[in-house]
Amino acid sequence: MDQELKAYLDGKFAAVESKLAAVDSKFAEIRAEMVLMEDRLVEQMRDMQTELLRGFESFSVAQTLRLRKVEADQSNLDTSLRGRMDIMEARLLQIEFRQGKTGPAN
Repeated sequence: MDQELKAYLDGKFAAVESKLAAVDSKFAEIRAEMVLMEDRLVEQMRDMQTELLRGFESFSVAQTLRLRKVEADQSNLDTSLRGRMDIMEARLLQIEFRQGKTGPAN
């Protein structure tokens, strides 16, 4: 009977080992698929990053153009105000000069 039990158990162990081997091969397949999925995911993340950077770059270009326009407008306004102040100072100087000539001291 020991021989029969041993043969029976050997058969069962062989069946279990073959099932474990099948499970191991399935795990290897799953690991390989996960590596492929990870590679695809990394590639998609890089594509998303590239798209974001392109979007920010185009937004940045538009903002830079707007900022340059504001700076140019400010510069033009400063020049205009400086010119108007020069005119006002010249007129004030003329008024002061006339009052000095026709004032009570003369």
